[in-house]
Amino acid sequence: MQKNKKATIIIILAMLAYGLFAEFYLSIKINKIYLYIINPIIWIGIAIFLKTMLGKSYEVKKLKKDIISYSFIAVLAYIIIYLISGLFITFGKNPYSRTLVGIITNLWIFATVIIAKEYIRYRLINNVYEKDKIKVAVYISVVYVILEMGLRRIVTATITPLFIMETVAQIILPLIMKNLLYSYTAINSNYLPAMVYELGTNLYLWLSPILPNAPWIMVAIIDSVIPLILFLYIRYEKNKKDIFRTKEKLMNSDPRNIIPLTICIVLAIWFAIGIFPIKPIAIATGSMEPELYVGDVAVIKKCKANDVEEGDIIEYQMEGYTVIHRIKSKTQKNGQFTFITKGDNNNTEDSEPVSEEQLIGKVIFKVRFLGFPAIWLHNLSVQEQVNVNTGN
Repeated sequence: MQKNKKATIIIILAMLAYGLFAEFYLSIKINKIYLYIINPIIWIGIAIFLKTMLGKSYEVKKLKKDIISYSFIAVLAYIIIYLISGLFITFGKNPYSRTLVGIITNLWIFATVIIAKEYIRYRLINNVYEKDKIKVAVYISVVYVILEMGLRRIVTATITPLFIMETVAQIILPLIMKNLLYSYTAINSNYLPAMVYELGTNLYLWLSPILPNAPWIMVAIIDSVIPLILFLYIRYEKNKKDIFRTKEKLMNSDPRNIIPLTICIVLAIWFAIGIFPIKPIAIATGSMEPELYVGDVAVIKKCKANDVEEGDIIEYQMEGYTVIHRIKSKTQKNGQFTFITKGDNNNTEDSEPVSEEQLIGKVIFKVRFLGFPAIWLHNLSVQEQVNVNTGN
């Protein structure tokens, strides 16, 4: 088959139709048969069909080895970042089976589909002439994002602004970044870099005995930023080898210009969600005025009972929420510390003593009025939950 844009688009649409049919019917009606047999065989079948029917694709060898090497480095960076993050948060047991049967099953169900999809991407993008490659890359990337985002779950969910924000940040954005990277490497190399990155990052998740109990926003950042940086670096290396490049074009594509800013943004977000030993908390009530006003941000240092004294302002855990009040007295009985606390603006001490198990940390400094956006988002979330519970 000669290079044919129309035939390529038809195949992409056929994949979209199969994926949507599987999402809304096969995965519900015949769940296990679909998961273990139908889906892997369908994708393998499409890959074999394209290898048999399409003409030979000519790889871009200029960057092939470099791009594969960069993909391995990115996988290593991905694993290291996850492991380092575990030093600041707790580790948990891996939910995937690590028995021999479990590993083989995961490889068959997931790895074969990954390999087939990336080979299909590569063959379809290179089944058109140069001027149409970017368009086809966009088409297939959009289809893959739709098929991988769990459309049925989104369609059946209660759509709220908070749900939309979480879905975009946690699912859609990482998928866009990865598909941008994979389509770009398919144009400038072949299918191997995408396979290396996707299989490498997933093998770590499948095989590691423990995984960090990372909040979803942390996972979303890692899954979005690393593919983006890898994409920018590959583009920069491509521009370096371009004989028609200009100095200005090369400088504009240099990822070193944005990597420091990206790292700072990531660290700031991780700080905000409490990954590090210190974390910010937005003050939502006036119980500690005039020390802490509504909208202030109190920076909390995680600590133990031995590290706090009378007069310190502490954060402690209650059922379903936390409180920031001042220690009025500290006592020890049978080796266990107990605190009596009070809000500076309250008339009486808190009704229940605080145990050392409830202690989270103490306030080390404050920032005036920086917490209003966080309070607004929290109130929005609470209101949405109330609406869901009341059926509004």
